[in-house]
Amino acid sequence: MHPDVSQLSEPTDHRIHVPQAAGVQPRWQYWLARATPWCVWLYVASLAAGWLLLRLGGDRWWFPTLILFGPRWLCAVPLLVLTPLAGLMYRRMLWPLSAAALIVVGPIMGFCVPWATLTARDRPAIRVLTCNVKGRCQDNEALDELIRDAAPDVVALQGCWHQVRVKWPAGWHAGQYGDLLIASHYPLREFRSVEESPRMHLLSCVVVTPDRQFTLVTLHPQSPHQSFDEVLDHRTVLRPSESGQLTQEIDNRWQDSEEVAKWLEQCGEPRIIAGDLNLPPDSAIYRRFWAGYQNAFSSAGLGFGYTEWPKMRKMRFGMRIDHILSAGGWRPRRCWVGPDVGSDHLPLIADLYWAE
Repeated sequence: MHPDVSQLSEPTDHRIHVPQAAGVQPRWQYWLARATPWCVWLYVASLAAGWLLLRLGGDRWWFPTLILFGPRWLCAVPLLVLTPLAGLMYRRMLWPLSAAALIVVGPIMGFCVPWATLTARDRPAIRVLTCNVKGRCQDNEALDELIRDAAPDVVALQGCWHQVRVKWPAGWHAGQYGDLLIASHYPLREFRSVEESPRMHLLSCVVVTPDRQFTLVTLHPQSPHQSFDEVLDHRTVLRPSESGQLTQEIDNRWQDSEEVAKWLEQCGEPRIIAGDLNLPPDSAIYRRFWAGYQNAFSSAGLGFGYTEWPKMRKMRFGMRIDHILSAGGWRPRRCWVGPDVGSDHLPLIADLYWAE
């Protein structure tokens, strides 16, 4: 007698199923949790070492100088990976990552807070506008509109390579030497220029206001960007053997700033310096010769204050190399970056008041 097929039970699975204990992590998750704090602390240490290298070697040695004038925002890229990783695997690591973010935004990328506005006195101010126009000084509607809307008292332009045709307001005075130009609705006297060094362009004059007169200086030292092309390589990224030109350029820029500092001592105070210095504020050259001045954006600006946006290997980044400096009683009340006027430099505008 054959058994009823419909009553046969399904084949029995003899494999033993052991239930996974609650709380046991997969192996990959375990090792990822172990590696997270190591990656975080390695990143924080690298940031601290990079900032120290930038601080001590920028404009002293060719390699830190590349970082000084390079895309510093790259230092923040690991935060995009480590922050969510720490949030999932090891939340205690969010604290050192927060400190790392402050290092990137502050000392490395140069974020500024306008502390000077809290102590600024309510006194009449003089508005200064500076911009490296890179030849865009002829029938430039954007520049004319900026001068009309911002209503500056003094304008300092660099890069005036071609014929200058700016629509100055009625009654303005202007003086030009080479690619430098100073204009104001106040009378301008005693124009002087530096002719000793072909690498340094400098123009100064005395601005006569109803309350006082002061020296205004605009300058444009030679840029080191051409020397960077000799060191950078498409295949190997860097060519240390070709760093001699950049090293020589660093020495030349030290010498130029030293000569200008001595020349400015003859001008007397008070004085305002406005121009494209081709120096970030954390440059060793800047700290040696220009840190004694009041930097308008460092004291009274909000943000990074980037005034030039070059490209390096198709990566766009910002630099703060245009400055408005003051000494001898002038204090910054407010400073901001202006709109695009067709140059690869953005204008810088500052309100300065007399504190003494």
